[in-house]
Amino acid sequence: MIDPRLLEKKNVAYEEHDPSYGAVYIYEAKLASIRSKYQKIEVLQTKNHGKILLIDDFMMLTEDSEFIYHEMMVHVPLASHPLAKRILVIGGGDGGVVRELLKYPRLQRIVLVEIDEEVIKICRQFFPEMSCSLSDPRVEVIIGDGVEYVRDAKEGFDVLIIDSTDPFGVAELLISPEFYQACRTLLAEEGLLMQQVASPFFTPDIFVKAFHNMRKAFSFASPVLVPAPFYVSSDWSLGLASGSDRFFKKEIPEGYWNPIPGLKYYNPDVHRASFALPNFVQELWDRSLQSPEFAR
Repeated sequence: MIDPRLLEKKNVAYEEHDPSYGAVYIYEAKLASIRSKYQKIEVLQTKNHGKILLIDDFMMLTEDSEFIYHEMMVHVPLASHPLAKRILVIGGGDGGVVRELLKYPRLQRIVLVEIDEEVIKICRQFFPEMSCSLSDPRVEVIIGDGVEYVRDAKEGFDVLIIDSTDPFGVAELLISPEFYQACRTLLAEEGLLMQQVASPFFTPDIFVKAFHNMRKAFSFASPVLVPAPFYVSSDWSLGLASGSDRFFKKEIPEGYWNPIPGLKYYNPDVHRASFALPNFVQELWDRSLQSPEFAR
């Protein structure tokens, strides 16, 4: 519950993460504010950081920093798997992940499954530089439940990218053992899964449960740490997993990946460094190997 005294201020948005910590966004204009069937969606215009997308009062992206997250979500698995041609994206209705995927001419098919059509509509209007990617002929957009799609899909994919909101509430199904097993079945033997796993500092319980369940389905898995300037705690965790070590690469061999012009964050040195874990994250990883429960 946000302190009501804060709500008296104009042109200020608040993102509360626990009773002692939150974030403040000062904006020049509120460009959109709707409530869809699933969530509240807002777009704010700021002076220094461009437009900001918020869902249920949590910041999803800022125009000036989204490249870090989206480049890492895509180029870590795509640089690791040079033969990947068929990609499934769960979530990602803003189009940022698909924009990065389209930088690989070898990709033949990209399927994006987004549960909330309003997210796509809002982003087409206010973030066209990202969402225009969804109109590419190689991309099929499906409005539906990603968990159900993975469970019922009749085709296989080389890479599965899960760009969802944090796995709380209903979205917790995205870190369930059943979901990961369905992902494992959907992917080819050497396919890769890449997933957003939230903050290891603020949500260690989610981190431990996600990687424990991920490891039950996939023989190879690892946290991938990403600096996210506007996300709570800055360091953010992604998860890379596979049933085989062929394309599960913590280090890109020389000559394995052709550099893509215009990338602002990702490169093979960053790739290698993102698998290095601070001690407290290593401890969480070690716990996840034993149990899905986090005990302080």
